[in-house]
Amino acid sequence: MPQFQRIGASIHYETLGHGPPLLLLAGIASDGASWGPLLPLLEDDFNLILLDNRGAGQTRCEGEIAVDDMVGDCAALLDHLDIAQSFVAGHSMGGMLGQRLAALHPERVKALVTMTTSDRIGAKERVLFQDLAGLYFEMEPSRWFRLLFQWLFSEPFFGSEENLEAAANASASYIFRQSPEDFLRQVKALEKLPEVDLAAIRCPVLAIAAGADQLIPPVAVERGHRRIADLTMVTIPAAAHSIHWEAPEAVAGEITAFLNRK
Repeated sequence: MPQFQRIGASIHYETLGHGPPLLLLAGIASDGASWGPLLPLLEDDFNLILLDNRGAGQTRCEGEIAVDDMVGDCAALLDHLDIAQSFVAGHSMGGMLGQRLAALHPERVKALVTMTTSDRIGAKERVLFQDLAGLYFEMEPSRWFRLLFQWLFSEPFFGSEENLEAAANASASYIFRQSPEDFLRQVKALEKLPEVDLAAIRCPVLAIAAGADQLIPPVAVERGHRRIADLTMVTIPAAAHSIHWEAPEAVAGEITAFLNRK
């Protein structure tokens, strides 16, 4: 079980594939397993590094979670693996971590890809996450995931009650499912997000938006990257927030094409 210790945490990670390193940063409530649909599409081109953020997956930590501690974990993992510079890709909150890693440790990031990411959560998202955090303590997990899915997936996902129920049950029974307490800790970390100057990002950045995303729509993605000088933005029209689950081939194609040019 690959792990390393840093500031009161036991950080879990996995590696697979061949090629230049690509650090993958998951979103809130997610861990390295959330990259499943993309792995077979990327592992022949990149050495994939899957990190479980604080409060998720097999990473264990005590006390309050801070976003910049998670960013520091990313840099420390590269040190642990003796990687001077890496490609980085992040989904949602993971994209925020990638932005901050590129701004605060610019020498470590060769190029960055964000997926359905802004630079911070807005007032609407803050209320949503607070309500979801409260409900998670009160609801049966599979029903909570059915509610969460409404913000993650587009209309076709809900066309089959059987498939919806199977997905909710699988999420609820996942052996490393994030606890309500840890979801709340990550929510509080996002609420206390420190300011960072994204104009300090020197590497090329690809921002992938999802046309059907109700959580971080394309206009929010554009707004959250506006201070980045070397920016390319693309939108995958029919996908929602969990873009790498709904359109893995399109996402992998954009990532591979962009990073292979760097």
